[in-house]
Amino acid sequence: MSDALKSVEYGRWKLRSDATATRTAYAKLAAGSPQECGCEPCRNFAAQRNTIYSRAAGALFEALGIRSDREAEIYRMGRVESGRHLYGGWFHFVGFIVSGADAAKQVSENVWRPDLESESENFGLGFTSRVHLVREPFKGSPLVQLEFKAHVPWILEAKEPQ
Repeated sequence: MSDALKSVEYGRWKLRSDATATRTAYAKLAAGSPQECGCEPCRNFAAQRNTIYSRAAGALFEALGIRSDREAEIYRMGRVESGRHLYGGWFHFVGFIVSGADAAKQVSENVWRPDLESESENFGLGFTSRVHLVREPFKGSPLVQLEFKAHVPWILEAKEPQ
């Protein structure tokens, strides 16, 4: 980590972030998870990411050094009552959680559920020290995983999954 640790607050969390080291790692990634996968649900998400992530989320990403088009993982969980599709995913950034309950909540021996802060009825996010699918440029750095969930409409011409 560089000497440029910055304090960032969001919801119940106080974080320390090395945005410079995070930006350096993201600069080494050619694409985010949705483009690397290329399945229809991932393509649907990627086609809308500029509207999925709010201005507030964009400002948070900027403060942490996160590139919003380089998700570490995206997954579609299904269609919800509103007709939208529930997606989850995460990013990594170099830093650590200073305070605030970890967003990863264990509900049984092998089951974890994210406990996120709702930013709107269609988007929420939170932070956990439980990191998964760490991409090569981030390996060896102290990391925090920014988890999110989003309710996203289906806009592709491809048949909409249930």
